[in-house]
Amino acid sequence: MKLPVSWLAEYIDISDMSVEELADRITFAGIEIEGISRVGADYSGICAARVESCEPHPDSDHLHVCRVFDGKDTLQVVCGAPNCRAGLVTAFAHVGATVPENGAVLKKGKLRGVESFGMLCSGRELSLSSDHSGIMELPESVAPGTPVEGFAEVDPPETVFDVEITWNRGDCLSIIGIAREFSAILGRPLKLPPVDFPVLPDKTAADFCSVTVENAAACPAYTARVLPHVERLPSPKIMRRRLELCGMRSIDVVVDVSNYVMLECGQPLHTFDYRRVHDGKIVVRNAHEAEKIRTLDGQDRTLLPSMLLITDPEGPLAVAGVMGGEGSEIEPDTSSVLLESASFTAPGVKDTATALDLHTESSHRYERGVDPFLCDWASRRACHLLVKYANATVAEGCVVADSRDHAPRRIPLRFRRAVETIGMDIPPERQIAILESLAFKTVEKDATRAVFEVPSYRLDCTDECDLIEEIARMNGLAALPDVVPASQVVPGADDSPARAATECRHALAGLGFSEVMNYSFTAPAVLDLFFASQAEHRIRIPNPVSADHSMLRDSLVPQVFSTLAYNATHGVATAAVFEMGRVFTMGDGKPVEDDRVCAAVMGFAGRDGTDRMRKVEPRESLSWLKGALEALCEKMHAPALRLEARDMDGFEPGLAAVVFIAGRPAGVFGLVKAETCRKHRI
Repeated sequence: MKLPVSWLAEYIDISDMSVEELADRITFAGIEIEGISRVGADYSGICAARVESCEPHPDSDHLHVCRVFDGKDTLQVVCGAPNCRAGLVTAFAHVGATVPENGAVLKKGKLRGVESFGMLCSGRELSLSSDHSGIMELPESVAPGTPVEGFAEVDPPETVFDVEITWNRGDCLSIIGIAREFSAILGRPLKLPPVDFPVLPDKTAADFCSVTVENAAACPAYTARVLPHVERLPSPKIMRRRLELCGMRSIDVVVDVSNYVMLECGQPLHTFDYRRVHDGKIVVRNAHEAEKIRTLDGQDRTLLPSMLLITDPEGPLAVAGVMGGEGSEIEPDTSSVLLESASFTAPGVKDTATALDLHTESSHRYERGVDPFLCDWASRRACHLLVKYANATVAEGCVVADSRDHAPRRIPLRFRRAVETIGMDIPPERQIAILESLAFKTVEKDATRAVFEVPSYRLDCTDECDLIEEIARMNGLAALPDVVPASQVVPGADDSPARAATECRHALAGLGFSEVMNYSFTAPAVLDLFFASQAEHRIRIPNPVSADHSMLRDSLVPQVFSTLAYNATHGVATAAVFEMGRVFTMGDGKPVEDDRVCAAVMGFAGRDGTDRMRKVEPRESLSWLKGALEALCEKMHAPALRLEARDMDGFEPGLAAVVFIAGRPAGVFGLVKAETCRKHRI
């Protein structure tokens, strides 16, 4: 997340702290600052100056030796601009200033033997225009010494933090969320922006619209405000600038305000052209089978019945929590607005965004959890800004559909348990003070424990261990003690499985195989390459990060084959690899985990390095791998193995077998289908 420091400073006093100190303080409290960047030109050391005299250079036919007055001193400057002349007021960069065009730092220099103490600048050199035909010509009324901001419209340089927000801290995906953290870290008050605005005395929101939520489990709260009149004025410069710094482009004052509030407080908003909401009726429901919507990116999307929609009596208006539809978007002639601020559940938005391959700033926040009680505040904040910047009028009140659980979450904390877990003697008073600085409210306490009411935006805090984590990080991660790990000897413990696995790994490496490692989760299409008939026993991951990681593997074979395919497409024609890992299946209604090993050869893996002219025959490859398997069994002191021919999914008919060891099936063995190999260029 991009965080402009000047925007942060509106909500917390950080005027006495350097950028580096701010980054260190919050990083050591558990929120990492991945990078610090400076955006915009630095005009320090650059000002207006008057050329007092301009004489030809004694050793050049195009350079001039000038005397330049900067409001305090008269300096000698060598300049080659054709329009340089006595009496001209222009831009002057002192020694030590940075040239905005190329970032060069000016030094005192000599040009053809004449010293120069600075540079007279063109518009392009100052990144103010593309003009490089000569130095800038400023009005005579501009006094020497006037800074650049006094004679040109420039954006001040801005420091921007690149903040890494973990999945469980959705409350920090906003400027106010980070300011709230700094408030606790620094012990300084949080300053929230105004949310007040005038309303129409004779019109209420209910006179303009109605809201019906058919799936309250997926949409616990939906609020709608109506602005009967908005003017399409330009967004204020500071708003456009901040949106740009955060990676969003300015579109329109109405849309900009909704995006601005989302970045400010973390609550996604959506604005509808009120004229296009038929009968003013909003219905939140699941999509019908094969229902379609054209989203704001111009794509026609077919929806699944599990997806939540915002609709009116005529059809879909938006995909809830993800993106609006083309039919009701804000247009240049929009004069009235319906403002949506709603709470959508994280799993529903995540599933929809993943299925549609449509990830937005809105879905990014809903997927990580948005404070369900932030809707109304964000809506009022947006109305305040629209009244201020778009001369909007607002109907009184708000239409609300609410099925939220209003009972506050309460978590008990044992002081001694916190001390034992953290490894530091933190007094109870300090523990309470830390949690209260984070807006956890103490509702009861005694000498050994306290009960805290959790702020609604802290969706990640559900148990005592979460409170202990908050105490540890706010006390300072750098203060955590160094503890030497201790191991306990357990009499009779059997480590033979671990030693056997290590021995197996060493044995395969000794046979010339290279070890590969894959994630335990992958795409169904990868697993379907082999053993597709067993798909019903696979385990699907709920709420996967992406469709490519939606299934737990039930075999190592597909991913090992994919590894060979990846190498083949990158010019590696010969390989011998193995993987040791765990596979997962459903058995008797319960997940079952098994440790497996998979080995594979490709190309000339079994031949001497000089024997690469003859074509590799399938049976030759099978013989190499069978020999490696027999050698592995011998090294592992396993009973003799036996192969029993059997056709299997993914392998060539007649060239596959089940491996039996000590009379029990222990694995599979075979040649990958030629069709599959051709498809993957093996």
